[in-house]
Amino acid sequence: MKARWTLTFALLVSLFTAGPAAAQRAPTPLDGFIKEVAYLWSGSDARGLADLMPEEARVLLDTGGGMETVEARHAAAALRALFAERQSVSVRPARITVAGTRPARGFGLLTWSFRSRGSPSTESGSVYVGAVWSEDGWRISELRLMR
Repeated sequence: MKARWTLTFALLVSLFTAGPAAAQRAPTPLDGFIKEVAYLWSGSDARGLADLMPEEARVLLDTGGGMETVEARHAAAALRALFAERQSVSVRPARITVAGTRPARGFGLLTWSFRSRGSPSTESGSVYVGAVWSEDGWRISELRLMR
């Protein structure tokens, strides 16, 4: 009887101490984050996208002029310039993949249809969104405009 009580007590202690802490550190699904990025991209929300970037780290950015490593505020300025030239018609997630690394990393591919300002014709491209898991949740680590 004493052995059963000890085992039950040990099991309860492990559930209440290890369970919630482990759950808090587990990444939330990446698809919700990529959908949020797609929503902000469709609304040309450069500030909202920059808010999803890490505060302390730099991100890889390529808006068509070559790859560079920038801080979030510089990324916001580059995205404002991009969105000033193009009007989104539609943005949708096309592919989402999570890597099993630590910290967790993943990426999403957005299909972006847009019009150049003043043009009636629609063009399309893809936006690569690299993401990394942090204590604040998923963060954008890379944005690349691909044709």
